[in-house]
Amino acid sequence: MPAEAGGPSLKPTARRSLLFWGAATVVLVLDLWTKDAVFDHLGFDPASATSAEPVGPVPRVKVAGDWLRFVALLNSGMMWGAFRDHPAVLKVVRPLAVLVIFVLLSGLPAEQRSARVALGGILGGALGNIYDSFRYLGVRDFLEVDLDIPVFDPFPAFNVADSAICVGVAVLALGMMRSSKHERTEAPAAS
Repeated sequence: MPAEAGGPSLKPTARRSLLFWGAATVVLVLDLWTKDAVFDHLGFDPASATSAEPVGPVPRVKVAGDWLRFVALLNSGMMWGAFRDHPAVLKVVRPLAVLVIFVLLSGLPAEQRSARVALGGILGGALGNIYDSFRYLGVRDFLEVDLDIPVFDPFPAFNVADSAICVGVAVLALGMMRSSKHERTEAPAAS
């Protein structure tokens, strides 16, 4: 079958896959690259760590005023240190989460492009953190934000993967709320 004058075209399923895999790849590469760059800049080799808990002072460098710093921390738990005392369980749970992403993706309607990108971002973040948890004694966290908010002073250290997971979940939640609202407004008209 000849390509159109504008060049070869991708089938709709290939375009949908490209959105998902493109987002996953960008997040994974950006996550691993930033972790390597910041830890190298701070002179901390996570492979030489004997514990996920800091031994001595934690390397910190101000990035923007007093509110944003680069730090070099290993987090043996999940996001924000949750389940820190159960790293072996997390090595099983994290890969299972990847399976859940693929189950969600398989049931996603074709027109929900933003949800595909969000799931791709979540997958990329999950894979970045899974890589760290198997390679090191914990996930490499390097961003520390301190906005003088009493509950989080400072906010727990995080990384690009954590950010992509949070943003992806927020996009999925907003999409679900929007579609639910849309279904409620259409339901009375159908009656």
